[in-house]
Amino acid sequence: MPVLCSILFGEGVANDAMSIVLFNAVQSIDVSNINGLIALKLLGIFLYLFSLVLLLESLHSTDREVALMMLLAYLSYMLAEAHS
Repeated sequence: MPVLCSILFGEGVANDAMSIVLFNAVQSIDVSNINGLIALKLLGIFLYLFSLVLLLESLHSTDREVALMMLLAYLSYMLAEAHS
């Protein structure tokens, strides 16, 4: 049961971090001036976060996974806030 709880917690943290970063990225877009560069930037942010989540899910130690998930979620949040 503790393993299931830590997996669910880690997945929730990853989803929250991805939502915050993507929301801030979309919010910073000037809708009247959308171009291909902005679309590629959003795609890059999404792929970056998606690859981090896949990397974390491949770890086998739940303690390391939860600790790394929290640190990377905080890093993603700080990067998003630094660009806004």
